[in-house]
Amino acid sequence: MMRDNVVLAGSLKFLALGDIMQLLGANSSTGVLRLISRYAADPGFIYFENGNPVNAACGNATGLEAVYALFGWTDGEFEFTRENVLSQRVITKSRMGIILEGLKMVDDGQVKRVGPGTGSRRHEMLEDPDAVPIIKGPLVDYMYVADEEDFFDGELIVEEGKHGSWIWVILEGVVEIMRQTPDGPLPIVRLGDGSFIGSLSSFLIQGHIRTATAVAVGNVQLGVLDSQRLAQEFSRLSPEFRGLLISLDRRLKQLNERAIELRQKQLDPSGYVENRKPLIMQASEEESFYLIREGSAAVVRSEPFGRIPLATLYKGDYFGQLPFLDLGHEPEFASIMAAKDLKVRKVEINHFQKEYNHLSTTFKNFIDNVATCISVSTKVVCNYYKKFGGTS
Repeated sequence: MMRDNVVLAGSLKFLALGDIMQLLGANSSTGVLRLISRYAADPGFIYFENGNPVNAACGNATGLEAVYALFGWTDGEFEFTRENVLSQRVITKSRMGIILEGLKMVDDGQVKRVGPGTGSRRHEMLEDPDAVPIIKGPLVDYMYVADEEDFFDGELIVEEGKHGSWIWVILEGVVEIMRQTPDGPLPIVRLGDGSFIGSLSSFLIQGHIRTATAVAVGNVQLGVLDSQRLAQEFSRLSPEFRGLLISLDRRLKQLNERAIELRQKQLDPSGYVENRKPLIMQASEEESFYLIREGSAAVVRSEPFGRIPLATLYKGDYFGQLPFLDLGHEPEFASIMAAKDLKVRKVEINHFQKEYNHLSTTFKNFIDNVATCISVSTKVVCNYYKKFGGTS
């Protein structure tokens, strides 16, 4: 019999660790994830606070070492108990960063696979080192699904430059998102079960023009979302929270533009750092959140192979530490470079947290999916920067 405080349980064959972590993150869950396997001598434990792993243990391994080891488990059972976590916070890496690194370590053979017949199969996200990763969302909430549609392998779902206001959630299958360039289509991301096709603009702007193309990879089943209900829920949010969501939407679109500029060798990083001073340094412990009142700032990521411009923020945009969403940007993985004319206002983040907590499951999943797309698209931009460089 399931204990009263066990709120999620199942098989690792059905739901892999990366998917479980995304699900717990989307629901800002606090508690303990326990994993057992007949192929492992010791159980594994991962401790979560507000959807983010803070510590872990598996045998003699602790912290990140333990989490990465558990990514190798292909057979076993898991259960998540909702409870207060007393464990000390020793993990500071972002949730999506951990997922991508854990999968890569398994793929590269740095993490031992634990389970039957685990000698050769590569993870689907990393079959091709040059392929864009697959983003999976949490379990689908059918409350907002108004209809279902099927698409066959290679079939066009959305075409860049065409009008459209539908938003879909992927019930089953994989969809590739790409942008058109003079050199041909450029893959941006692949979306899997639980992810959304469409942006905020899809249901907010009359006559919205699609900014990317979506194509079915294999056969795909989609759920058509009730756009009117989504728009009504958006309208009930405070103006500040609506502004935050629009700011996140702009970040994601800019990341797609960076990928195109890099592919065409037209990105000049100097414009994002010259005559700008660091306001938030990458890897800092900044905990504040800000609204831009005037001027601009740039989001810049530092890697061993260079400084990579990700986005430019203007009046009405937000930046800083956002505890309930994992963007893979500042403060952990990017710096904020301020222009001379920048003026900001500090924002009380607790108000945003409360609004986020009261959202419907579908709208919360949609926002979390935007954040995940920002994190993964950033990784794609970094890979393109390493491959293609900046201006020619």
